[in-house]
Amino acid sequence: MNQEFRKKLGVDENKPNDWFENLYAVSNDSGDGVPWANMDAHPLFKNWIRDKPNVSREQTALVVGCGLGDDAIALENKGYKVTAFDVSESAIELCKERFPASKVNFIKADLLAGVPKWKEKFDFVLEIFTIQALPPKYEDTLIKNVANFVKPNGQLLIITEVQTPKRIYENGPPWLLNHNYKDSFEKLGLQLISNSISRETHIGEELHLSVFEKKS
Repeated sequence: MNQEFRKKLGVDENKPNDWFENLYAVSNDSGDGVPWANMDAHPLFKNWIRDKPNVSREQTALVVGCGLGDDAIALENKGYKVTAFDVSESAIELCKERFPASKVNFIKADLLAGVPKWKEKFDFVLEIFTIQALPPKYEDTLIKNVANFVKPNGQLLIITEVQTPKRIYENGPPWLLNHNYKDSFEKLGLQLISNSISRETHIGEELHLSVFEKKS
């Protein structure tokens, strides 16, 4: 993304959350103007969860950066008691408009600030493209806060784009992660149990679906 486009969206390294509200505030329940809005669960996640058995309502799930809410609904349909959050109030309102009959707890919250009351609360945590949507200097904090949501013996599923070059602010958003993101999660007590990789069209870029389990 060039400097002109960053300016148009109001992307500011020192106010990293503001541009999400700018984007969703002028969107609608069709996702107009939101580049990552599939209006369905992410294809990789949809394929992954399709063959998984249903769970009991006692199993809790959290969707990080839920956007327009489709991934949260996929988890609800599998039987999870789902909480889904986004930093954009407009995104949360659109989720509630789109899914008025859902029991998902759609709520405004800030991943960068963290949510202490959710520490080790969830059996399953889903993060898709949220870490890479925030400037590189916040990476360690974001990864730590995501890891903190997972219960002992719980699982974390990450879908992210990965590149070899160093992450720098001038090249985003998005700021694609480097391969060492897996090591960062493992240092926080999560063990990588599966990692599938899809080749992207750009040379050297990959799309990863990684599943971690938190040690008890």
